[in-house]
Amino acid sequence: MSHFTYQELLEASQGKAGSPHAPFERARLWTDTRSIQRGDFFLPLSGERFDGHDYLAQAFQAGAVGAFVAADQLATHPEWQTFPNLIAVASPVMAYLAMARLHRNKINPKVIAITGSSGKTTTKEMLFAALSPLKKTQKTDKNFNNEVGVSQTLLALEPDTEILIVEMGMRGLRQIYMLSEAACPDVAIINSIGPAHIGLLGSLENIAKAKLEITEGLNPASGKLVINQEAPHLADLTPTVWSGKTVAYSLGEARNVTPVLIEGQPGTRFDYAGVSVTLPVPGEHMVANALGVLKVGEALGFTAAQLAPGLSAFKPEKGRGERKALKGYTDVWVIDDAYNANPDSAKASIKAFLSTAQADQQHFLVVGGMKELGHLSRQYHEQLGLWLAAQPHIDALFTLGEEGAWLAEAAGNARFPVRHAQSLSHLVSQLTGGSFTLQKAIVYLKGSRAYQLDQLPALLEQAALSPASATQEARP
Repeated sequence: MSHFTYQELLEASQGKAGSPHAPFERARLWTDTRSIQRGDFFLPLSGERFDGHDYLAQAFQAGAVGAFVAADQLATHPEWQTFPNLIAVASPVMAYLAMARLHRNKINPKVIAITGSSGKTTTKEMLFAALSPLKKTQKTDKNFNNEVGVSQTLLALEPDTEILIVEMGMRGLRQIYMLSEAACPDVAIINSIGPAHIGLLGSLENIAKAKLEITEGLNPASGKLVINQEAPHLADLTPTVWSGKTVAYSLGEARNVTPVLIEGQPGTRFDYAGVSVTLPVPGEHMVANALGVLKVGEALGFTAAQLAPGLSAFKPEKGRGERKALKGYTDVWVIDDAYNANPDSAKASIKAFLSTAQADQQHFLVVGGMKELGHLSRQYHEQLGLWLAAQPHIDALFTLGEEGAWLAEAAGNARFPVRHAQSLSHLVSQLTGGSFTLQKAIVYLKGSRAYQLDQLPALLEQAALSPASATQEARP
């Protein structure tokens, strides 16, 4: 964990001394007063429902030797002058990023930055699987990809780490810019451009511009940008903001793409640069992610032959295609791909799921709404509903929530039953009662996190153990 001197904290943050200096040797930067230790330096973070400045006194009572504070807050709290080593900054979050950059530069690993509208976390996990057998590698935890998460990732760098993989997300323009400036990547990859966040940014072109901010931290002389040239607007806009080396890839570079079974589970095999690559997951979108990984690995000096064994060991994170047997049922599996959803990722992942359909199983599709689509939300949901209605191998479609109702209405003329639920408990009763028999089935979950479809497997298992529990209201 990173430790800093008072002078480093003062200079890197571009802050000003806000209270008397009491000497200390080095301090760990920490943000949570619940676990702060004696000798730590406190950084107050703020959210919609809390302000870390409210816990300043608690931090010093726990043994903090100093703290960053927002300059405007310090001006209205003269009583804080009794606390030693306050450093006044314009923004504690920006100070966090500045200290993270300082620590990153001290360790100086090769840094890979990842962004895209969908598939960021999957690409990150694939990269880690491919590179970690070759070099000491660290990565972003879970999807901690905003200003705070990127700061935590950089500050967690260990002295012997050789490669760091940093996921970067955004909610608008000039956000990835800040993350890239802090991470100073050696290689950056943009794997997709799609309508996620189109409600905030207005167009796919603006989304592409926002993703291209990842080049801000790249060195034009030595940095490398890897892009999916099939992503809308990306190939055209890249030369307008980036003058360094660009490596483009497309799905066409994968040869002999073939579905395979790996220990009884669906996977994919393809050839690239004379090397056979096996992925333990189905779908062309996964092949595209893997191609991006191979290009990044090559940009770092590795060969496809070196990277392929690690890729074969890749496993998706929870909520991103995780497959599990459902207890209490006969041969029923759930595939939880409901961590998040947008129109492009939903079609790609559902298509991959249906491509593995087996004649002796039922295939139930559960789709929640997709968020952050703005005024285009109904249009995108209706388009997805029409698309689903034309797909083969679906035995029943279940939808959830307000946006799901639009989808269900559009899919209403499908050859298979379409059912809409207003709540998770209603959804459980539809799946376990009426004309449906939940046995010899695969239940595929896709939707935005707001719909909490990840709770459905546990609720279905609870219903199997106690049928009355199916009527209990779950969280919406």
